[in-house]
Amino acid sequence: MTTRAESTFTSENSETTPREWTGGSMARTRWLKEFTGDLEGTSVVEAIMLQVEPAPGGEAGAIYVGVERFECSLHGRKGSFLLTHNATSLGEETGGEWAIVPGSGRDELTGISGHGEILPDHHFVLEYTLP
Repeated sequence: MTTRAESTFTSENSETTPREWTGGSMARTRWLKEFTGDLEGTSVVEAIMLQVEPAPGGEAGAIYVGVERFECSLHGRKGSFLLTHNATSLGEETGGEWAIVPGSGRDELTGISGHGEILPDHHFVLEYTLP
């Protein structure tokens, strides 16, 4: 059975390191998050962010990919797990996927699977299953 968890988060202590890249600007970014709600705890995100140079007459696209490690309590079950990020934007169009890494759950979150979504105002939704 799939369970839905809703939380809000704050993001602090970000570190950005520019990287050389032809065709746009790239940076490695690391930031810390703190969650409250059904999922309570902290996470660390390591991501690569890329702003693509626009084609003549076109719009600039952007992408980020990353891995987030949660140390948390999820509906009262304590443990950790990894979540992958993949998000893109072009003008007003945006999209993204956040998936729990299979086999990454530990302690009371061993066997967790599912996916997440980041909504406006730092609202986070996680749909997951646990054995």
